[in-house]
Amino acid sequence: AMTAMAFEPAGGGRDSAELAFRHGGWFGRLISEQSKNTADGSLAAAKIIQHRRDNAPVVVDAGGGAGHGFGGTTIMRLRDNGIAVLPFNGANTSSGRTKDGQLRFANLRAEAWWKFREELDPDQEGGSVIALPPDPELRADLAAPTYEVMARGVLVEDKGQIRKRIGRSPGKGDAVVMCLSHGNRA
Repeated sequence: AMTAMAFEPAGGGRDSAELAFRHGGWFGRLISEQSKNTADGSLAAAKIIQHRRDNAPVVVDAGGGAGHGFGGTTIMRLRDNGIAVLPFNGANTSSGRTKDGQLRFANLRAEAWWKFREELDPDQEGGSVIALPPDPELRADLAAPTYEVMARGVLVEDKGQIRKRIGRSPGKGDAVVMCLSHGNRA
């Protein structure tokens, strides 16, 4: 069964909107769309509903600006249709800790990325159950963020800084990370 979906909106800009979905630890190929249609929350919700299976909860990036950022209308339209939606705002505080319990996280984004990193670790007991689609852009997105340990916890590089460094949004990576982190919470 489909376990979770995650949507990284683009707001009609030059970046692609990304839709990730998973069945347990197996992630399907991401669905990308780059057009003016990505600024329309109703069309984005329709795209999500078109690919949704098994009443999977949908995580939508709600950061990126006032209110719910670019994902606000999409969240509203999904809720209008009785779809279980989990808004994700990476700037929110985190109460989580690293798997070994040694470090805290500066924000929810850092927690989500770090937990994804931990889930990919092949040396954990039983190995990693994560199976990602063969996608060079996704691989680059997942390898792009840097981190530092600060007094308030692990801080993952800001998305805007990553964009400057790699010349585009790491949207595929964000969608996959949200699909695991908030998908597990759902």
